[in-house]
Amino acid sequence: MLQVVSGGLLDLSISDRRSKDWDSLSSYEWTELQGLPVALASPSVVVLSNGDVLVTGGLTPNGPTSATEIFDSKLGVWRPGPAMGSKRVGHTATLLSDGTVLIIGGETGSGITATSERLNITKSATLPLAPMSFARAGHAAALLEDGTVVVAGGTDLTNTWKQAERYDPARNAWTPAGSMSQPRAFFSMTLSGGMPLAIGGGGTGTSEKYDPSKNSWSGVAKMDSARSKFGIASLKNGKLIVAGGLVGGKPAKSAEIYDPGGNTWVTAADMLSPRADFSLSALRTGHVLAAGSYSALGATDTTELFDPETSQWTSGKPMNHSRGSSGSAVLGSGAVLVIGGRNGDAIISSVELFSPAGISPPRFCQPKDIIPLVMKATELPGNSANGLIAKLLAAQAKYETRDFEVCINIMNAFNGQLKAFTRSGHISGAHSSELYDAYASVVICLGGTPQPMPLIVSATAARR
Repeated sequence: MLQVVSGGLLDLSISDRRSKDWDSLSSYEWTELQGLPVALASPSVVVLSNGDVLVTGGLTPNGPTSATEIFDSKLGVWRPGPAMGSKRVGHTATLLSDGTVLIIGGETGSGITATSERLNITKSATLPLAPMSFARAGHAAALLEDGTVVVAGGTDLTNTWKQAERYDPARNAWTPAGSMSQPRAFFSMTLSGGMPLAIGGGGTGTSEKYDPSKNSWSGVAKMDSARSKFGIASLKNGKLIVAGGLVGGKPAKSAEIYDPGGNTWVTAADMLSPRADFSLSALRTGHVLAAGSYSALGATDTTELFDPETSQWTSGKPMNHSRGSSGSAVLGSGAVLVIGGRNGDAIISSVELFSPAGISPPRFCQPKDIIPLVMKATELPGNSANGLIAKLLAAQAKYETRDFEVCINIMNAFNGQLKAFTRSGHISGAHSSELYDAYASVVICLGGTPQPMPLIVSATAARR
């Protein structure tokens, strides 16, 4: 028996069948990892060529930030990345062919900017670039096969743009890239058949493709719903699923699937909950994870999973925190990293991992975290303990002002003093090892290399 579903055919024998990988999802858990140094919402996130994750800009409780953070996907720790030349939120970050990252536009706290810059992660440096012709935020960008980048749409808070521009890294130059048929902001642009496909945004359900060889845009099939701030993910069969978003100003449950081969949109099953400004991520199993939401209705910790074989959504395990407007990335391991976001009126620093095998977070990431261990090292005379604590407090002050190089230097001085106390017998081997491990953890979190472990000498041997 066949059932018609919005123009598509669904074999009921397939709908009754569980995906062969579905049961494996039962072991997936949300693991709370080391949080960001500051609370952050709406950052731009890109997975680097080595598998680490770069988080750029975003909105802090004090406004947009120029800071960047790098998540080490092997160690499960954060380290500071190169600071951008401008504070930004609502910008884009695009990984270029040479491994640098192109940062475009955004809101600076003083208005929308047309500036762009290039981050060199290995050199921890940023290079200002030629500005665009249009100031943009809420735009979209895509890397083309020839290494250039097309950026389209966005808003300067007065106008919503349909004009597009193309950046050539070799010439450090912007050139016009035609105009879309519709102005768009807070939309999606993803590669389909080697061409960027712009979908939705700005109150429209239309879609259109950019042809780099012709430097022009052409319309494709239209969605059933005009939506913005929606989720989009690629399915293993080459199709795209679009779900939720703001439809008529309200969070939606509806979902649609685009078939590039047939140039058609087919209605999929509704999500279990309305969601907007949330993360939608394709898993290795072929399923798609929807997590969180942020809108006038508030934030949520709920998640759900789409099975492309049955075209149905099923409740997933909830996150540890309600959030929307978060950053997200799919790691090389297949795990999904969800970063910061909004929880009600609050911006949060929490980071979580959806994975069958979570990364164990480090015990110590800030110098102040070590102070209780120093106080526990009872062999230390009071003044000696106070000296170590003073160094930790000085390092913490530099940590909070993001002067990480000086922070590492102070932590190395802490380790030097720890060596002296170990050799003098003022501190036991057990406490020395514990304090050294904590010191090393902080330095690694900051992207530094710990000094060698101090030689452990027993107090008895030291007094001979």
